[in-house]
Amino acid sequence: MGSIKRLINGMGGKLNFRDSRSRKVVLVPHCVLNQNARAAGAAERPSAVTELVTALLDREVGILQMPCPEIFAFGLDRGRICIEKELRTPHGRSIIRALAQDLVQQIRAYRDYGIQVLGILGKNGSPSCGVEETWVGHVCPGSGAFMEELASELKDKGIELEMTGIRDNEPAKAIAVVDRWLSKFDCS
Repeated sequence: MGSIKRLINGMGGKLNFRDSRSRKVVLVPHCVLNQNARAAGAAERPSAVTELVTALLDREVGILQMPCPEIFAFGLDRGRICIEKELRTPHGRSIIRALAQDLVQQIRAYRDYGIQVLGILGKNGSPSCGVEETWVGHVCPGSGAFMEELASELKDKGIELEMTGIRDNEPAKAIAVVDRWLSKFDCS
């Protein structure tokens, strides 16, 4: 990141974004764009949550796909472990902390150069990406391990960003959240 900032400073300190970009982005769970990443038996779609993806593109909102912490930690064969518990071990925490730090660095880069990061859509019911609900053998209240770590890292860096949990089978609710975020930013 330092070399990019030096390059920009050498060009007068500002990027020239006089192009077609919308300057808006939303973070989405990895599995919104790739259902193949879901744990065995958990995929609700063949490939992606197309209604949400299409709605974001129709609204000219860029899509930042978050990493799948479960794949980083356990691969695809993770049906025989308690993901929530394992992500909260020292080893699991080190993995999700590194992923959260990398993601916050990307968020800062966007914001530093005038890109509006509208918010973060998490995956309710996920042991890693749940926002209002997680999974510990069943759906229960609380945040997933990765969303907790991401929220902590954002707070440490002084970045306020709304997180909302979504479900694959309720894309209209997710789209309504994005529309609310867009109206908030369009008014500023």
